[in-house]
Parts: sequence; structure tokens; C-alpha cells
Amino acid sequence: MAASHAAAVLLLLLLAATAPSSLHAADDTTHLHFFMHDIVSGSNPTSVPVIKGPGGANPTAPSLGMTFGDTSVIDDALTETSASTSTPVGRMQGIYMLSSQSAPVLMVTANILLTSGDYNGSTLAVMGRDDTAADVRELAVVGGTGKFRMATGYVLWKTTAMNAPDATIELDVYLGTGNGTIDASAPVSPVDGGSGGSGSSGSGSKSSSGAARVTVGWVVAAVVAVVGSWIPGEAFLAFACAPSIVNEK
Repeated sequence: MAASHAAAVLLLLLLAATAPSSLHAADDTTHLHFFMHDIVSGSNPTSVPVIKGPGGANPTAPSLGMTFGDTSVIDDALTETSASTSTPVGRMQGIYMLSSQSAPVLMVTANILLTSGDYNGSTLAVMGRDDTAADVRELAVVGGTGKFRMATGYVLWKTTAMNAPDATIELDVYLGTGNGTIDASAPVSPVDGGSGGSGSSGSGSKSSSGAARVTVGWVVAAVVAVVGSWIPGEAFLAFACAPSIVNEK
């Protein structure tokens, strides 16, 4: 009888220890693809210089027509294809500045505002180094709002057309929001356009992931209760603490 009890306890220990780690395997990854149109010329530019660097008549980056310190504010259109007349999907709003004294390198900090489809009204915060001489650049996604709340990831940034000083840039965004702490279906704050009550944002997979966390919690609690009736004293305390230790990793 003692041997069978020991085997049962060992099995339950293994189940309790492995269950929490499985919770974090259901994180979602989202891929977005669109084109940004940075228009500097003409009567209705979407990129406007607001700070002029001290470089004078000799630009640091002749290909961009910019000198070190030059800073522009942007409200660039995002579209489905490389044609500026294709379906609009959002805006890229922020700033970029020439941050290198010797190369055509920009520091970009901007918000992607999506204005159509399932992600209408959600935003992504993008920040990073844009070496315009490289074929493909990688910038970081450091946050988001709406359905992308707490999102992190990266953007692959590729210039597909350059009609100086205007440019068309292809963007591939890869991001995840499944962090195990704040579910995307949580209530949206009034700052984000909600009433502070229950929100409907987020995918079904995220909601089911939250349900799984609750279910596993009850399973672990039941296991601890059952084993507690078999194991006295300090051995039980060690078992009861084990799931918490694993869950913190």
C-alpha cells in the first residue's frame, strides 16, 4: 500500500509541476503587412521638417537631403499595396531624425494607428534605428493599445521605391500579445475610448488561454488537497509550495 501511495504522489507531483509551464505555450503571434508613403514634396506633404541641424549647405546624408540633427514630423498613409491609391489601412504618426554624423541613419519613433478591419482603433508603438542604406532594417515594437495592448515584437522595414525626397516603404510587423499577465479582452480604459467596463477586444484564443489559467489553478489546488490527506508535516508543505515555484519561472 505504501508503494502505491508513493507512486501516486510522484505522478501528482509531476502533473502539478508541468501544468503551469504549459500555460505560456499558447501565446499568439500576429503578422501585419502594409506600405507606408512618406511624402516630403508637393503642396500636401505628410512629412514636415521641424528642426534644422547645424550642417549648413553640406548635408550629412545627400541621398535623404538631410544633415545631422534634422528632424521631421510625419503623418504618413499606410495602404494595402505599394500604390498610394490602394485601400488605406492606417497612419504612421511620429518623428524621425538624422542621428548619424556620417551615414544616412534615422532614429524613428512613431505610432502605427490602424483604421480598418479587426484592428480598427488599435495602435502599435515603434522605435528604432533606420539605416536607409540597408536593404532591410529591423525596428522594435515596444507597446500597443486596444487589441495590441502590451504587444512586443519587431518591424521589418524595406524601401521599395525612392523618388527623392519621397519614399515608399514596405512594412512587415511581427508581434505577440500573450504575456500571461494582462489578457487583451480585459476592459478598455476611458483613455483608450472605452467606458471602463467589460471590453470586447481580443481574439478567442486569448480568452480561452485565460480560462485555462483558471482551470489549471483549480486542478493544482485539488491535487494539493488530496495529497495533503496522505503526506503529513514538512513533506506536505514542500509539495504545496512546488507549483508556485514553477509558476514564477
